[in-house]
Amino acid sequence: MTHSSMTGLRALNELTLVHPDAATTIFNLEDYSVLETQILDYGRRRILIESTVESGCPGCGVIGARCHSRRVQGVRDIPVAGPVEVLWRKRRYFCDETLCERKTFFEATVEVPARARSTRRLHGALVDAVISSGRAATETAIAHGVSWWLVQKALTMAATKLPNVDLLRPRMLGIDEHRFRSVRFFKNTETNAWQRIEPWMTTIVDLDTGQILGVVDGRDHAGVGAWLIKRPLEWRLGFKSSPSILQRRSGKR
Repeated sequence: MTHSSMTGLRALNELTLVHPDAATTIFNLEDYSVLETQILDYGRRRILIESTVESGCPGCGVIGARCHSRRVQGVRDIPVAGPVEVLWRKRRYFCDETLCERKTFFEATVEVPARARSTRRLHGALVDAVISSGRAATETAIAHGVSWWLVQKALTMAATKLPNVDLLRPRMLGIDEHRFRSVRFFKNTETNAWQRIEPWMTTIVDLDTGQILGVVDGRDHAGVGAWLIKRPLEWRLGFKSSPSILQRRSGKR
């Protein structure tokens, strides 16, 4: 058998895979491919992407096969080797199910769900920056080129997905408070006096993992103490806390 014949047989036995282009590999956004890139002013780049997965109608679940139209939607994403402006060429499909009330629908992916304007990996990076790295929400927003409200939204979404904390065994607790909105004034209907309301909340986290364990109202030791007393005894005996934190929480200096 000649060398060329052996080479041909070896080529037939190799798996045929779809290799993404270099830009798609570097951008590394799951379920999307890069269509075009542009270099803008001050080192910024514009990246045009398109999804590579099928989308089903949110009303009936039928996979879209006929494209109705396309529009370009801006998507906020993490910096990739510097600041980027991401544009998604988003398809709108016809729904071919005659019994479905929806006639058309826009595609959605796991990374960018329906009605979302930012990627999930950006939300994860914002939460990690605040919780794991201990950075302020304002500093995190500036570093990622997003608004403070988006950082707060990502933190709120992470806080609402709390695990069963009684099954965990944290070694050290971190406690911090922040004001989640501006000061409000309410009129007491019984005394006709105006009362100042400070909308503070306290977050309790596992310092080793950054996992949010609980969120309580207020900024004093009463809310944290009430939360701790609900935990099992072995849970409370298993962690260490900083004396400075305990003093601050009880109002001592």
